[in-house]
Amino acid sequence: QKIKSIKADGIAYFFVNNENVFLCTKSNNNYPIDYSLDKLETIINPKDFFRINRQFIVNISSIENMYSLSKSRIKIELKPKSDNEIIVSYSRMSDFRKWLNI
Repeated sequence: QKIKSIKADGIAYFFVNNENVFLCTKSNNNYPIDYSLDKLETIINPKDFFRINRQFIVNISSIENMYSLSKSRIKIELKPKSDNEIIVSYSRMSDFRKWLNI
């Protein structure tokens, strides 16, 4: 196994897939990591990263598009793209809007 160091500004988002946590770099490489999303929330810079739901923590610079959905929810497109549909959870919507300053 190879250990790789990746700077925070090179991380597009963190995500859960089959109960494993991965990070996706801005160059679209995925790497497994040994932290849960709960733990990551406590160690990453909250100005740059936000946990939008149970499966994703996103870097603000990786948000490519946002779409308004019913019930005031927001769908997000990330760069690089994810295979999953990414929707900000209802419970995190208010904090997400504050994080974006909207």
